[in-house]
Amino acid sequence: MDVSTKQTLKDDLSKLGLRPGDAVFVHASMRAIGPVIGAARSIVQALLEQVEDDGLIAMPGFSNDAYWPEGIDSESLSQREIEIIEAAVPGFDVEESPTAEMGVIAETFRTWPGTFRSAHPTTSVCMLGKDAERFSSVHSLAWACGEKSPFGALYKRESSKVLLVGVGWNRCTALHTAESFAETKRLKTRRFKSDGKWIETSDVADDLGRLFPEVGAAFERKGNFTTGNLGQALCKVVDFRELIDFASTWINAANLESGDLS
Repeated sequence: MDVSTKQTLKDDLSKLGLRPGDAVFVHASMRAIGPVIGAARSIVQALLEQVEDDGLIAMPGFSNDAYWPEGIDSESLSQREIEIIEAAVPGFDVEESPTAEMGVIAETFRTWPGTFRSAHPTTSVCMLGKDAERFSSVHSLAWACGEKSPFGALYKRESSKVLLVGVGWNRCTALHTAESFAETKRLKTRRFKSDGKWIETSDVADDLGRLFPEVGAAFERKGNFTTGNLGQALCKVVDFRELIDFASTWINAANLESGDLS
């Protein structure tokens, strides 16, 4: 049958190696999964039921509500016009800000009953399951994917995994965590609205497909990962900590070699 159900999705997740008690950070494409009875709702239910009460599901809750609006060139505006626009930017609301470009599965998970969301204005993480409230309660404004964030909490937790569903390594946020941990980082300044004020913080630069596909391929050559399908989507499952440790060393060496830290 070319149509998935919650039960067939759970069977697929079991074949991929997801077990009760696992913490799983999920990046998923609904289009890649194909037709599902119950759509995103069934996918979220299957994930939660597969890891059971001692497990934890996490997804990106990234939002644009605290950024300068896309498509508006500030260089063509007067200072007064800039001030008007900056005042009108709503800023992040942990309950109301929708996810931006994270897909229907992540947006469904964001609004799922009981889901906790970290308070970072641009790079929040949604979590549901054991320790979700505690893991989402600490999220530093600088180094948004670093040690003092839900990503850092997942790194320290035993049995944490990354699940890529129909997406490539370029969509794997954990690789930003790896670069945050690396001694040599590509850097950027992130500017956003926080508590009504515009601030700037340090962070790792956007990858834009420069290193992440390569480090993912290098990790795969080690052979310590699982592949399979969720519905019609090709998936990869890796251990969170093992990926971070490998990628941090790899990215550090690549940055040192290239000297490109922007």
